[in-house]
Amino acid sequence: MRTYRMEKEASFGFMLSSFALVIPFPGRLAYGILLVILLNVQVLSISFFRRLVELLHLDDLLSVLTAAMLICESIIFKQILALYSPLMALTLSFAIYLPAVSSFVISRLRPSDSGLDSRGEVKDKLGQSLSFSALSLLFFLIRDVLGYGTLTLPGRKGLLCLNILSQSEDAHVGVFLASIPGAILLVTVSFILVWQTRRKFDSLGGASDDGVA
Repeated sequence: MRTYRMEKEASFGFMLSSFALVIPFPGRLAYGILLVILLNVQVLSISFFRRLVELLHLDDLLSVLTAAMLICESIIFKQILALYSPLMALTLSFAIYLPAVSSFVISRLRPSDSGLDSRGEVKDKLGQSLSFSALSLLFFLIRDVLGYGTLTLPGRKGLLCLNILSQSEDAHVGVFLASIPGAILLVTVSFILVWQTRRKFDSLGGASDDGVA
């Protein structure tokens, strides 16, 4: 029971930390794609980097070294992005470092001594990262389509826009979703739905346990 409670608290901590990180980004799918790419690269690198630190017997410095590695990867990613699309790199600015925080949260969800081998740990972390990536892309897609009426992709000269919805400025209520307050509202609604769903499953699980007893 205690293990289940710890896992549930960890999952909620993961959702709270991770979903909050998508709010500072512009409400465009193109930026969400970049975020997801960087996030998954960093999650994978953390798993391999931890093994390297263990081989060098630097376990006490794991957190510090991991943070330094993530910052370096973010810098390299931003430089590569600047070469491909200077405008997008300039727009993201320091927000490009936020996926490092999210990837660090994912890496801390399950202890390294949880009984998984190297391959199992990589699959576990990548599975969690891909799950969050899918939710993040959906989040950005909703804000892009409803907020701007477009579908955007990364391009060398900026955003590649495909107009989907024709909206006049006086009726453009959906633009609120593309703003930071709109993003906060979407996150809040998502948490309420997840919390209600989890509560129903917990109640059903408790009822079944009572029936068995």
